[in-house]
Amino acid sequence: MGKRAENEQQAIELFASGREIPQIAVEIGVSENSLRTWKKRAGTEWDDARAAARKKMLEGMESVGARLRRSRELAATLGGKASLQGSGDMGQVTNELLRTLLWDISAQVQTASLDPEEMKGTIKQLTNLCLGVQRLEAASNLSVKREGEIRKQAIKDVADVVEQTAVQMGQDAEQAAFWRQKVLGVQ
Repeated sequence: MGKRAENEQQAIELFASGREIPQIAVEIGVSENSLRTWKKRAGTEWDDARAAARKKMLEGMESVGARLRRSRELAATLGGKASLQGSGDMGQVTNELLRTLLWDISAQVQTASLDPEEMKGTIKQLTNLCLGVQRLEAASNLSVKREGEIRKQAIKDVADVVEQTAVQMGQDAEQAAFWRQKVLGVQ
């Protein structure tokens, strides 16, 4: 293939990618007039190449948009459930989102839409993400455990005050124990 043919093919590819003739002229070192002549002589080839590139880009964007919508729906659903159930379930939400992400990436690997050169970086990012999720889950579980311990201690403290107050108000030990055990649920 000659130099002119190579330049012309490169010009078509650049035009398809969205560049205009003045930009292409500077990039490949060919005059704008030559580019316009090549484009005119090629008929619809240049415009067809641009339309095909735009269509492919749009399809890719639609695919990404669909995955994002699916992930957002999952996050909203799981996030809503977790907010109703308590803060400890955020770890489960995060794990579900991670599973969705892993599923999407494995589908990309199987359909070869993930560049092998990007694979190492993607695996490293997923590893770091998994470690982060693991740490968040551990912190969330610890937080829930501490929250429960604090509540138990607060109820015990209140029960002690109620029992002391009941005795000070003239109730006998049995009546004070009733308030402590039956009303507050503390032994």
